[in-house]
Amino acid sequence: MVTMRTYVFVHLPEGPVPAGLLTMTDEPRNRFATFAYGRRYLERPDRLAVDPVALPLPEAGTSVTYRTEEGFAVFNGIRDAAPDGWGQYLMYKAMGDRTPSEIDLILASGEHRVGCLAFGPTPERPQRITPWGEGAAPGEHFTLGELAEAAERAQHVEELDENLRRLLTAGSSLGGARPKAATEIADQSWIAKFEARNDSFPECRVEYATMRLAAECGLNVPALGLRRVLERDIYLIERFDRVHHGNWMERRHFASGLTMLGAHESEVSRYSYADLAGALRQLGTEVRADLHELFRRMVFNILVTNDDDHLRNHGFLFDGKGWRLSPLYDVVPKPQVGLDRRLVLGVGPQGRNATLENALAGAAVFDLGEEAAAKMIAQMRKIVAARWEQLFEGAGLGRADRGRFATCFRLAIDQE
Repeated sequence: MVTMRTYVFVHLPEGPVPAGLLTMTDEPRNRFATFAYGRRYLERPDRLAVDPVALPLPEAGTSVTYRTEEGFAVFNGIRDAAPDGWGQYLMYKAMGDRTPSEIDLILASGEHRVGCLAFGPTPERPQRITPWGEGAAPGEHFTLGELAEAAERAQHVEELDENLRRLLTAGSSLGGARPKAATEIADQSWIAKFEARNDSFPECRVEYATMRLAAECGLNVPALGLRRVLERDIYLIERFDRVHHGNWMERRHFASGLTMLGAHESEVSRYSYADLAGALRQLGTEVRADLHELFRRMVFNILVTNDDDHLRNHGFLFDGKGWRLSPLYDVVPKPQVGLDRRLVLGVGPQGRNATLENALAGAAVFDLGEEAAAKMIAQMRKIVAARWEQLFEGAGLGRADRGRFATCFRLAIDQE
């Protein structure tokens, strides 16, 4: 049995504050975690729940020890601060023949992790603990060219050398499957996404064009960028969990859809957009506006054939009083041969069937009447049909690639 303990910190305006103690236990047939808030933290007027669902704040003066439900190695709200996909890949390369555990992922993730949580072995300050013996993450800054070159080389080696290990600082803290790294441009935090060696199409350009299309459809989209550096495409999206205030940087509290629903990652297909709407009704501060935004996102995913709409690709930000939908991220169309379309999350009465009729039938859940929802769908469909190809061409996608992606927009095009 392996047991690891770490203090969980919350970044507040004064800096990182110890919120409580996390204990993670890894047994041969069972993995679980416990967490208890600190007494002093619960007395703070600006205290935040580390996980709004699994770890609600008890009243000051009380002592509660939470334990994960069966099947959960760690609490979702804490797992949100650890990497998956690309970050795990980098850690795997750094560790040689040992696969990183949940404990490794949490303790070894660096300062660029999403949200406002941090970790450390003592309540004095956060400290990165790496199983490869590298120690604390260095505060190095890389140019986009250096990051792009390192991300490419990391995909072609069995083990990271010392130079490539520097990429762990910028890239191992982030979620998602794509090669990526945190960077700063003009004193603002961004995430840079790079080409992957197994890409079958210019994915950076496709995501950039699709996100611009989403913005034209009225969705809440962060600032975007597309650059060509050292003959490599780099897609840039401004971080919405970091806000610079002159001499200090605010780290905004983030929670994924998994966290807000208390869901297990292996069972995401059991959930629906209506479930996310329910979380907004329970914990949201601008419920009606965010319900309408969520409906638009569901419709947009249908119109562009984005079938990667799992719960990690839906985010929420704490606004000081409650939770709001985060800006949109990770939307990429997927060319398909067949006519039938299904999303990961349920759409309406016909389950996961990705049709506009199914979306319209479930519009009441989003505080929309049938007429208002139909008008919203018609407006979005018209924009997608009229603008997708121009935006793809503007992003540098050639005629052949645009032809391949035309199938993604069939629902919008066929109704013109």
